[in-house]
Amino acid sequence: MNVEGAAYMTRNQRNSPASEKPSERSATKARRDLASDTAAHALRLLEKVRSAAESRTAKDRVTDPQTPHAIVVGGGIAGLVAARELRQTGYRVTVLEAASSFGGCVRRVDVAGLEIDAGAESFAVRGGTVVSYLDELDLGEKITPTTGVDAWLIQGEGENLVANPLPATSLMGIPAQVRNDDVRRIIGRAATVRAAADLVTPMPKKWATEKLSLAEVVRNRMGQGVLDALVAPVVNGVYSTDPARIDIDAAAPGLRAAMQETGSLAKAVAKLQGDAPAGSRVAGLDGGMYTLVTTLTEQLTAASVALVANSPVTKIDHDPQAPHPYTVHSLGQELTADRVVIATEAQAALNLLNPMFEDSKRISSEAVSNSVALVVLVVDKPELDEAPRGSGALVAQNAPVVAKALTHASAKWPWLAEQSGPGTHVVRLSFGRIGQHEPIVESGDTQALLEQAIKDASKILGVQLNQGDVVGSAISRFNDMVPLQGEEASARRAQLQDAVQDFDGLDVVGAWLAGTGLARVIGHTRRSVAISAR
Repeated sequence: MNVEGAAYMTRNQRNSPASEKPSERSATKARRDLASDTAAHALRLLEKVRSAAESRTAKDRVTDPQTPHAIVVGGGIAGLVAARELRQTGYRVTVLEAASSFGGCVRRVDVAGLEIDAGAESFAVRGGTVVSYLDELDLGEKITPTTGVDAWLIQGEGENLVANPLPATSLMGIPAQVRNDDVRRIIGRAATVRAAADLVTPMPKKWATEKLSLAEVVRNRMGQGVLDALVAPVVNGVYSTDPARIDIDAAAPGLRAAMQETGSLAKAVAKLQGDAPAGSRVAGLDGGMYTLVTTLTEQLTAASVALVANSPVTKIDHDPQAPHPYTVHSLGQELTADRVVIATEAQAALNLLNPMFEDSKRISSEAVSNSVALVVLVVDKPELDEAPRGSGALVAQNAPVVAKALTHASAKWPWLAEQSGPGTHVVRLSFGRIGQHEPIVESGDTQALLEQAIKDASKILGVQLNQGDVVGSAISRFNDMVPLQGEEASARRAQLQDAVQDFDGLDVVGAWLAGTGLARVIGHTRRSVAISAR
């Protein structure tokens, strides 16, 4: 989950170095000097790690089973989780992170004196994977629920915008009750009648085993109206992709079995969701999800794990006959290791892996437009105290809004509402969808993106916001996002597993293999590392 990104403070910012004032040029030079110093520091730390590894005698290496060296490439959540697992099984561990900070998609920005999540802000409670892991880290007491207020859906065409609360009991936008007023208001009477056919149409027996996309299931059981108006906005807003690209089992584990048992998609959703109130299926951490990153890095440092930032890995050599079969190249240094875990985003991982594989096993990595940007706004607007769109809103693709989703973070998280205080609000707007070009994201024009975010927030919230209402802002960019597992991704994962099995002590983890979400990433990483633990 080493996702390249940057946060930019955008108020009163100049986009072109040529327009900088003398004081601004001085500040730019200071930043460059700092970057140079940071790289030099990383090189010194890396040299120290290499020297320490070489200082051990051959006798020590052979007779002491507690001293094998593991290198983790990538310091996102997957990399940090892998490092902890490896350290607990007796490895000396070095984590090499290309960026200047750890956490990957879990990141934080300081805006107007508030520390705000600028990436993942919550986790799925179902299954207990993240809850149990947080307990292991002594973070159980910091787990906090949402305020429980509903999310909304934004629809419309042209300049006509319509806002409605999302159905209270749903899964990935699929309603558990297809005949209620919340559903009818959004999809219309005719589409509601079509959706109700799910309750009486026999469930195909072949669906128990054949490959199915989320879109295929919804379209066949409830119709195109439910797919377009309810499911697509949720999937696009949460996962930045189309429901047709998501496998049903990856999107909603257990849904296939529940459909076969109940004979209905709606009844299957009801079975999985129960009577859980809005917001109860996700939770966060008091102070933000970045607390997970700070806790992991602190505990790893205390356990003598070497965390080295600003250290991109350019090559990995493998010699199975060598005492330490792996040599990792970074910043001109060579680090030997008994074991390597690659925990980067897809493209970076394949750039390292393919040169190690035989030609017949190399994995293609076709470029897909997948740039996503998150704009954080802190606004002084007492009119938002009533949370006019609840915890936020998802946007239908044909609506007159560029953003795909908005989170009213200070209305969603009690701890953030307390810190921001009455009249001050935090909203986060997401832009960009996987597989689609979004000019305002891809242009890199920070000011234009900020202006669009303010305009879109006004439309979505139904409250006019102006530049003067914004007391602080930041932009966080993600350039290698991945959808949940579809057929192509499953095939690539199988191909990768086949190629990697030729390398003893090599593991590959991350969201591009596990799927989106902390529960999937943490669970997949722990299983992968444990399978080949010595």
